[in-house]
Amino acid sequence: MDKAILTKPQAEAIDSILTATHWTAETFVRNHAENSRQWVAPYDVLNGVPLDSIIRALYIGYEVEQTVEEKLLAAYKAALPYQAPPDVQTAFREGMKKACEITGIKVKWARD
Repeated sequence: MDKAILTKPQAEAIDSILTATHWTAETFVRNHAENSRQWVAPYDVLNGVPLDSIIRALYIGYEVEQTVEEKLLAAYKAALPYQAPPDVQTAFREGMKKACEITGIKVKWARD
């Protein structure tokens, strides 16, 4: 079974609740199972999170979902250092394709 993927606010909410209440994972799961929309601010980011995600986060672990900005920065850093002198049009086009892929934008490219 894979780790849960949570947003940063969801991960922070879970950690904060566990710290403040000293709940066990079992107590947290029971509370969420009874009413998954019980959470009030600032924990309301947990409202509607599937029970499966809560269970995996507490028992297996979780990864924080990267923001679009973090994904783009990671792609940029992965391409460094760029050794070959780029053809400006090709480099721009490939960069735009990668940015669109990361953000989930579907584009039909003319030369593909």
